[in-house]
Amino acid sequence: MNFNDYLSKVSPGESVLIEHTSLSMHALAFYAIGEKYGWDRVLLVDVIDSSVPAVRWLRLSGLSVPENVTRIKAGGVSDWGNIILEIDPHKDPGIFLSKFSRKIREVYSKSDFTVTVIMNPERLVPLQNGNRNFILMLSNMASAFLGNPRRITFYFVNREMTEGIYLALLEEAFTRVLCFTGKRNLRVLKSPEMEEEGIELNLGFKKQV
Repeated sequence: MNFNDYLSKVSPGESVLIEHTSLSMHALAFYAIGEKYGWDRVLLVDVIDSSVPAVRWLRLSGLSVPENVTRIKAGGVSDWGNIILEIDPHKDPGIFLSKFSRKIREVYSKSDFTVTVIMNPERLVPLQNGNRNFILMLSNMASAFLGNPRRITFYFVNREMTEGIYLALLEEAFTRVLCFTGKRNLRVLKSPEMEEEGIELNLGFKKQV
């Protein structure tokens, strides 16, 4: 099945975990999400400029990502996109997560429908020295908006860099888990429609890359 077609199966209120590696073409999945739902609906939560390599790769591949994508900047130096909040992930984690949660709620309350894309939140864990309390807070935040029909959330997580406990908590909480099995292929590991589990998905855009 094509990844783009599979996105039609995701219902409002769901959260989807996409596990990738450093060599996966996960940028194509990010692009497919923006094209499917409309970039004007995308809220990008960008952890320490995680989106920058993906966006540059896409543009070099001939795939256009708008310059005005709504963006929450959690660390990093890049100023691309329409930045609506900039927070310092190196400071007190309670304050960091509180500011983030407040802004997310504000965005959801003002929009009929939002597609939230969170890029590589696992990069926050080493900043807190792998603190278990922080990992629990971070994973609880991930599940806080489950069931809200005004949003769909996609988490991109590099499984090669992720603390095992954090990945396990996300897998447990999310409605769907997709895992890259090759550069362009993903497998459905978890779904509310159990017959989907084990299905292979493929990314298109072969002519451009």
